[in-house]
Amino acid sequence: MTTHHRRFGRAGFGITAFGAVAASIVLAAPQASAWVGNLNVAGSDHKVGCSYKLTASVEVDRLTSVKFTDNGVDIPGSPVSPSLLSGTVSITWKPTTAGQHKLEARQLLISDSITVTVGEAAVTGSAGCGGGLADLFPSLSAG
Repeated sequence: MTTHHRRFGRAGFGITAFGAVAASIVLAAPQASAWVGNLNVAGSDHKVGCSYKLTASVEVDRLTSVKFTDNGVDIPGSPVSPSLLSGTVSITWKPTTAGQHKLEARQLLISDSITVTVGEAAVTGSAGCGGGLADLFPSLSAG
């Protein structure tokens, strides 16, 4: 019976050591920005009803899905599973209300967020969302 307790003790020590190493990696990750991070949203002058691509980098953990939220509410299609071949993960975001939107990408305990101001839709439908020649040929844009 003593031998059984020693084996369990050694296994318990190994599990404890593994847990300590894993915890130190998780705690060090935010400073290194090595997990999910660099969240950005495509476009500018964001409008209600228009679609925008949200992209976050996933440099370390490409096995755990990334949850995207808008003001704490899951964005349709979230969570997204990263590709093993890509260092980024993306989702389409279509704001439904004007005002401040806190967009967040979360992977396990690590997250990154940005705040975007969304204006009222200028025109009904996708006509007010861009998609004109300036989007196809950026050199035609003013400024």
